[in-house]
Amino acid sequence: MKHHRLKKICIILVPLFFSAFVTRAQVASWSFNNMLAGTGSANSTAGNASLGSAITTGAFSGGTVYYGEGPWPAGGIDLNAYLEFSITPKPGNTLTISSLVMKIRRSTTGSSGAGPNTWSLRSSLDAYATDIASGVLTLNSTPAKTVTLGVVFINLPAKITFRLYGYHSTSSSGGLNRFVYDDIVANGATVLPLVFDYFNVNAVNQSAHISWKLGGEGNLSSVNIERAADGVHFELIKKFNGNQVNTETYFEYFDPLNSPSGTYAYRIQIISEDGNISYSAIRMISFDPVSGFRVQAVNTGNNSSVYFRVNTGAPGDYVFSLYNLNGNKIVVKSVRLGVGSQVMQMDNPPLKSGIYILVGENGNQKTSTKIMVL
Repeated sequence: MKHHRLKKICIILVPLFFSAFVTRAQVASWSFNNMLAGTGSANSTAGNASLGSAITTGAFSGGTVYYGEGPWPAGGIDLNAYLEFSITPKPGNTLTISSLVMKIRRSTTGSSGAGPNTWSLRSSLDAYATDIASGVLTLNSTPAKTVTLGVVFINLPAKITFRLYGYHSTSSSGGLNRFVYDDIVANGATVLPLVFDYFNVNAVNQSAHISWKLGGEGNLSSVNIERAADGVHFELIKKFNGNQVNTETYFEYFDPLNSPSGTYAYRIQIISEDGNISYSAIRMISFDPVSGFRVQAVNTGNNSSVYFRVNTGAPGDYVFSLYNLNGNKIVVKSVRLGVGSQVMQMDNPPLKSGIYILVGENGNQKTSTKIMVL
């Protein structure tokens, strides 16, 4: 029998990758019915919607919609041409936003309409540097445009602001350059005033030792451990419920892994008595044979160069993918490699400063590393 000596490579303490999560409630909305004020929930506050400095006019139409009129750019995005709206959790709570549902359109004025043809959504989490989503504007606000958000929008401790940009504007004869807002709804949950004092995952032989402690106030329906064997797609592996979750604060569990190899991600899901769902941060742990497949960032440097070292235990076809923290894939590199260690460069476009995730794949093997771009 062939034995592999295993070693613990790392535990990454930041939320990584994206994963869909359950929508439980509406946390904020903006109806634009003759008002820019938003409506929050019991544990969140919605700020007033406002236009960016490049858009000179804003007004209501028919008492049911609001529009921004002005020089929406005919070319690419103008970082001062947007509608801004924000959500703030109330003290003692954190905020989880699962999706934004937006009824938006261009103007129906003129012979065949006018205004921006393209929209993009960005957030304050990365200082509005990258698109969360983008799409096409038509003359109809229905069906609504739904943007599903990733794990970076889970358990937000403070105010988050979104900006909705419009660009690629055109106008037909007699048309007015307008971006029209009918309704915006933020779905998700305001999290219980219950916190994780700590949440740890450690390698113990061929198992993952998972331990955590809860603090604060609030009754729970269940506490669940979820695992993603590929670092992305989570599944339930252990459920704690009943009196146990409300009479104890310290929990631990050993997850027996069958010949572990590669990266495993863990998170804790807590469900309140009234059905609200929240999550812990994600903990990632990697097992790799000493001579096996793994990647490591190498002096990444400026925003036009991403270098990494790859160690391979067998020849074959390898795929390397670079993601941002919104879970968006930036670039993919496919290459055939032999056995050994070598330094490689991603053929990436210029990158904003921040944290990125590099994922390497070879058949059923997968490994990942954190990349810091300065």
